[in-house]
Amino acid sequence: QVSGPSGTLKAKARDVQGNSFSAQGTPSDAGSAASADGLKFRFNTPMSSIIGEDNVKMVLVPAVSGDFGILAGHVPTIAQLKPGVVSVYKTDTDITHYFVSGGFAVVREDATASVTAAEAVEVTELDPAAVQAGISKFTSEIAAAKDDEEKTNAEIGLEVHQAMEYALTFAK
Repeated sequence: QVSGPSGTLKAKARDVQGNSFSAQGTPSDAGSAASADGLKFRFNTPMSSIIGEDNVKMVLVPAVSGDFGILAGHVPTIAQLKPGVVSVYKTDTDITHYFVSGGFAVVREDATASVTAAEAVEVTELDPAAVQAGISKFTSEIAAAKDDEEKTNAEIGLEVHQAMEYALTFAK
């Protein structure tokens, strides 16, 4: 039996697809076949498909709970993303960095993962002058805010622009 937030649940020995589970409750063969080919990865926004599906070595994502790397065989996870950099490693030297304003990362037990971001752009496409202008604008708006809603909106804008400023350190 496994304790859960709503009480005690009985753990099943097999899932719907018939995979055996280890003592930790994860498939004992998770990612073993797929890891030879790497991680199958998709990256989308509501408006476009950035990476339709490609084999990659690793993906680094900026989760609200902390940045983490995704490799084939990673434990299944759903994570909310904060403004930051998603780094896609096709190989050790072929790396593309994207700025995302937020979104979700989903990792499945079959060595597939996806990132869906509200907005995404290659870091090299960010305009440093526009980023600095945004930081100045939102800093001023925080100081001049007349109520909590104005202040909160300005703080969100500042957080996103500060994350873009950090993302620029990845531009080459």
